[in-house]
This record gives sequence, C-alpha cells and structure tokens, in this order.
Amino acid sequence: MKVIKIGLVGMLAAGLLTACNGNDVESVAKADDGQAAVGNDIVEFSPEAKEWIAEMAAEFNRAPEESFEELKLEDVGFVYYTKADNLYKNMQHYIDDKNESFDEDFANLRMLAAGISHNQFERTAHIDDTGKEKDNLEHAEDWKPMPTSMETAYQYMRQLLNDLDITINKNGKGTSFGVSHLTNGDKVNELESFIKHDS
Repeated sequence: MKVIKIGLVGMLAAGLLTACNGNDVESVAKADDGQAAVGNDIVEFSPEAKEWIAEMAAEFNRAPEESFEELKLEDVGFVYYTKADNLYKNMQHYIDDKNESFDEDFANLRMLAAGISHNQFERTAHIDDTGKEKDNLEHAEDWKPMPTSMETAYQYMRQLLNDLDITINKNGKGTSFGVSHLTNGDKVNELESFIKHDS
C-alpha cells in the first residue's frame, strides 16, 4: 500500500510541477562530484546508490535469453518479473524515498515493477490465487502468455534506469530516452500515462 501511495504522490507532484511551470521546467544541472541539482536542491547519491543504479541499468539491458539457463526456464515474462521483483525489494536499501525532490523517477520505477509483479500474478492466478504460484516453476507450463503490458513496463524500466545512470553516474553523457524527471525528459508524461492506465 505504501508503494502505491508513494507512486501516486510522485505522479501528483509531477503534475503540479507541470501545471505551475507549464512545459518549461527548470533544467537539471550536473555538479563535478556526480551530484544532480534539481531546481535549487542538490541531490546526493551515496556511492552504494550510484553503484546499484549502474548495476540495475546493466542488468535491465541484458537480453532476457541470457537468464534462461540461470532461472531454468525459457520464459521472457518470468525473467522480467524476477528482475523487477529484485529491483523492487532492494531499492529501499539504496534510495531514500523520503527525498521528494527527486523521488518521482524512483516512484515510477516502483510502480512499473509493481505492475510487472501484478502481471505475473495474473498469469498464474488461475492455478492458485494466493500469489504463491508466481515463482513456482512446477506449473510454468500452465501459465498464461505474457501480456503486452508486461513487455511495455519492462522497456520503460530499462529506459528509466538508463536515463538515471547517465545522469547520476556518467555526467549526462550518453543516449537518453527522455523518460526521467531528473533530466526533464520529454517522454515522462508518456511513461506516467502508461502507469496510470495500466494500474
């Protein structure tokens, strides 16, 4: 429940910022030490948080087929679910979700991950609707096919992690997908519209 509230607060804050400032939101400036300046606030990321963001960006960039042997199952949706679930469970150890000056992007990551987890539940609920079947490979042959929304959510997560990694770890150098609040991305509304209609 807390995740949903955080996600909704993030989207509401983003909407209010857009409404107050129109489409001309202040640019994000980069400091030499890897901090990001959002408006007048300096956002500091610990070395552990920076490393975690880089690792997650790399992990979400890997082809799902690379995980088949490790997971002992050739199911792309299950790969997406395990990666999203891992990010969701570990984010709180690295990212302080009380800092509302930059939390919109991480709230969006949490909402996308929660959506993928729900997709996996829907694929398995006809077997047992307690949620225990999400990870039970014994009945994998009975799972429903991966829905399109699961693929879309995963790709948005991959793009958002890429944009955050570029901003936080690479001094803004690299190809951005434009889905991050931290960089005033031009596709943030598109991403948040997907979250709103998929939840």
